[in-house]
Amino acid sequence: MVSPHLDDGVLSLGASIASWRRAGAEVELLTVLACDPGSAAPSGGWDRRGGFATEGEQARARREEDRRACALLGARPAWLPFGSVDYERHGDEDDVRRAVAPLVEAASVVLVPGFPLSHPDHEWLVRTLAPALDGLDVALYAEQPYTRRSGGDPIVPEWVAEAFGPRSFEHPPTTARDRLAKWRATRRYRSQLPLLGMRRSVRRGPLRSAVAPEWVAWSAD
Repeated sequence: MVSPHLDDGVLSLGASIASWRRAGAEVELLTVLACDPGSAAPSGGWDRRGGFATEGEQARARREEDRRACALLGARPAWLPFGSVDYERHGDEDDVRRAVAPLVEAASVVLVPGFPLSHPDHEWLVRTLAPALDGLDVALYAEQPYTRRSGGDPIVPEWVAEAFGPRSFEHPPTTARDRLAKWRATRRYRSQLPLLGMRRSVRRGPLRSAVAPEWVAWSAD
């Protein structure tokens, strides 16, 4: 599973990841824009509001949050040091494709963001990776909390369908046990909850995130 940032994958498909792991599947959560843990560059606006002084500080802290969240779901985290929109990319599109390709080439299915792609990093990453995923079985997932906030069911954007083939979103089967695991995992992203409006909020908090529907658009093949 390809995640743009260090929380997108779990917020979007945490319950499904737990379900797949219980069924015996191996799940690797690859965060591409995990930033450079050795960077002394001043933090961007989002991370500054999260209390971090530098890119490296937030990268180290958020990777640890991600590691703990993945452990609760049974997933294996992997991180690449490319920067988010608030930082230098630390490479161009070709560098990103070369780094990602060997990490996903043996996967039976590669999940990438597919809706709504309203965050500039998310759209940039999917457009960047599309050529590198040619020939692989690619599934799309609806990004959370963005999909929930859009107010409607996800649909595959036209340009995404052209890149990966037409398909429709559906709900992967999950149980209360899986949703509980997601709730626990979501709470590990302590630095992000206030920024996402999820702390001390019933409507938008971790519990709401855990019980909200998850969506995947599988390949038609």
